[in-house]
Amino acid sequence: MNKITFNIATPFSGTEVRELLSFAFQVSLVSFLGFYLMESLRPGVVANFFNINIFLWSAIVIGVLSTVWPMVVPEAKVEGKPTWKDYVWMVLLALGTVAVVWYKTSSIGWLVKVIAPLSGLIVLGLSLLVYFDKDES
Repeated sequence: MNKITFNIATPFSGTEVRELLSFAFQVSLVSFLGFYLMESLRPGVVANFFNINIFLWSAIVIGVLSTVWPMVVPEAKVEGKPTWKDYVWMVLLALGTVAVVWYKTSSIGWLVKVIAPLSGLIVLGLSLLVYFDKDES
C-alpha cells in the first residue's frame, strides 16, 4: 500500500517548522494557564477585556497540528547532568503549586494541610520524572 504524503510550499525546513510549532504551542498554553490563573484569583480582571478561550483553542489546534504534521518528529533528547538551577526551578514550581492550592482550598478546613503539600509533592515528583525520562528500546 502506498503512503500518501503532501507538502505545503514553505520557506522553512522540517526542523524549523517543528521548532515554530513547539514554540507557538508553549506560548499559547502558558498564556492560557496564566490568564486562567489570574481570572480565578480575581474574577473579571481578564474576562472583561477578552475571551481567554482563544488561547485554549489555539493551543489545542496547534497541538493537534504539531502531532499530525508529517515533517514534525521529535529529535533525540540530549542527555546531560542536572544542574542546581534545574532543581531550584522544580522546587519553586512545587512551592508555587502548594501556595496556589492552599489559597484556593483554604475554606475546607484541616484538609488543606493534607491536600496542599501532597499536590506540591506530586508536582515535584512529576517534574523529576519528566526530567529524568529516558526513551530506551
